[in-house]
Amino acid sequence: MKNLPTFELTQAIGFFINRAAFLMTDEMQRRIKASGHDLSTQDFSILYHISQKGAMTQVSIANMMMRDKTTITRRIDGLVKKQYVTRVNNPDDRRVFLITLTNSAHEALTSIIPLVAGFQYEVLSDISEQDKNITMQTLQKISNALIEAKKK
Repeated sequence: MKNLPTFELTQAIGFFINRAAFLMTDEMQRRIKASGHDLSTQDFSILYHISQKGAMTQVSIANMMMRDKTTITRRIDGLVKKQYVTRVNNPDDRRVFLITLTNSAHEALTSIIPLVAGFQYEVLSDISEQDKNITMQTLQKISNALIEAKKK
C-alpha cells in the first residue's frame, strides 16, 4: 500500500472508549443481575430516562439513546412483558403511544440507581476531578463533532 500514515488500532482513542464502555457495561450488567433484577443496562437506561422526563414516545427514546426504532421497539416490548412499562394512548396524537413506568419499574429503580451511582464512584474514585472534567469535556467535543459530521 502506498504511504499510509502510521496507525496502531490499540492506540486509537476510539479503541479505548469502546473498551472502557464495554468493561463498564459488562460489570454494571453483572451487578444489576446479582441484585435480582432481570434488566439489561439498556433497559435500565430507558427506565431511568422515563423516570426523569416522564412519559415518552418510542421515537423520542430511540433518539435520546441513539438507537434505531426497531431495537427500541424490541426493548420496550420486553419491558412491557416484564411489566416495567406500559403503552398508553397519546392524547395529543392517537397514532402514537406514550411509554410510562409501572410501580415495578419505580421499585426496581429505587434499588438500581444507588447501585449504579456506587459503581460510578468506585470506578472513578482514583481519578482526580480535574481529569474527570477534562475527559468529559473531551468526549463531549468528540460527540459533538461526530453529530455535526453526520448532519453533512
